[in-house]
Amino acid sequence: MTSFISYISALTILTLIYFIYYHLSNLKTINNELKILQIFDPEPETIGELFKNHQPIVFQRELFFWKQFKTFLGQPLINIQNTISTNSDINYSEFIRKNLELYNLPLSYDWNIDIRNIVLDDKSAIFFIKQNNYMQMFGCVTGEMRAIIAPPDQENILAPIINLVSTVDATPILDKVPIELNYIEIIIRKGNMIYVPWGWFYFIYKNNDTNNTNNTNNTNNTNGTNQECVIVDCLNKSILTLV
Repeated sequence: MTSFISYISALTILTLIYFIYYHLSNLKTINNELKILQIFDPEPETIGELFKNHQPIVFQRELFFWKQFKTFLGQPLINIQNTISTNSDINYSEFIRKNLELYNLPLSYDWNIDIRNIVLDDKSAIFFIKQNNYMQMFGCVTGEMRAIIAPPDQENILAPIINLVSTVDATPILDKVPIELNYIEIIIRKGNMIYVPWGWFYFIYKNNDTNNTNNTNNTNNTNGTNQECVIVDCLNKSILTLV
């Protein structure tokens, strides 16, 4: 009986190790094709297929589907904070987690959620961040944000990378003619959410050029070049992230 229990225990451990190894290998798969995928209100099985491409994804008008939270869209950060603090009986973080369940990693146990302002603008120095999280989503709550995204194979241009941040101000690199860095810049408008895959480089800043609407994501435009830009940063926590 003891040997049988030991056998079952060993088999269970081996199965778990294989499960974790399989998913980590999949999550760390690199696709250097510079392409932004977009979808509106996807079915659960479609979401899984999209993530298998290992490319950035824009979920159009995603935040408009989030019950309770969607009332914050278009509001300044101070109003959002005041509403959360004065309605202590409403667990807004839990509502957000419920809406994010479709994006849970295997063995997921929580989400880190941060609602904050984007303070960087188009006059700021550009230091790319290397994505080291397996599942991180940025949703635009108020105003507009811009994301500059580059695939993993561009690291040699952005190196050296220290603590996952490029030490090179990429401003002159982006302005260089002919173009040296393979990148794309996209506007994320109110209600939209973007996923940045593991290993990709990104830089997010608020959009002051609200007159330029010839970009992706046709949602409501905002008025005023200095309008506040509020985002919700959603970082999934899983047993996989601890390995």
